[in-house]
Amino acid sequence: MLKNSIEDKKEFVTEIYMDGNDAPIVVVSSTREIDCVDDAMYEFEKLDIDSCWISRIETRSIPQHYTADELA
Repeated sequence: MLKNSIEDKKEFVTEIYMDGNDAPIVVVSSTREIDCVDDAMYEFEKLDIDSCWISRIETRSIPQHYTADELA
């Protein structure tokens, strides 16, 4: 039996895409949506690319991954 139900644990993934790229240039995950977006923007700023090249930012919620101890 899982210590927490899957519905209780969420993880957020934020991806930043640039013009002309089908693949995201930044992918970040976190347990809080606002932290995920903030972390993604921080990682983007480290690339030293002008933000005008961002074509879209996507954030989605997924069930959080469990550790082996949580599954035991």
